[in-house]
Amino acid sequence: MAGYLVFPEEVCDWSGNVPGKIPLNPVRMGLFDLIREFEQDPFPFDRRSPGLALIRLDELMVHLGCMEGQAENLDWPVLADFHRRLRAVAQEVSNMGVIHVPVSCHLDLGGGNQLYARYTGKRIPLWRLFGANPTLGNVGGHTTYLFGDNLS
Repeated sequence: MAGYLVFPEEVCDWSGNVPGKIPLNPVRMGLFDLIREFEQDPFPFDRRSPGLALIRLDELMVHLGCMEGQAENLDWPVLADFHRRLRAVAQEVSNMGVIHVPVSCHLDLGGGNQLYARYTGKRIPLWRLFGANPTLGNVGGHTTYLFGDNLS
């Protein structure tokens, strides 16, 4: 199934030589570059393309200030815009392989199956970007979260 596979960075094999870990896709981009590439016409990727990895997403979210306290549930217009733009290319993304999203912060699936990354007592609402209800997997004892390409 195509989509976005979010997983802890510690199960990531950056070199492609470590058995039992996820070999990170060779084309690595930040969120802004990924969206820019996805919005090109014609769509620049297909199944024959080398795999994509969305890197440093949690660091970008911290830099943008997209964090909330434990009892907060804030709206983030910037994340809603990114979510909308990624949904707009869902049909094209469905023709690709899985996009890897390694995250350095601790991942936590909260109520409503909403994924957060924990950062210094606050939480980064990754679900606002990818949607809710991921398919859970496991690599090396660590939970992975697969969000379908339609980001529902």
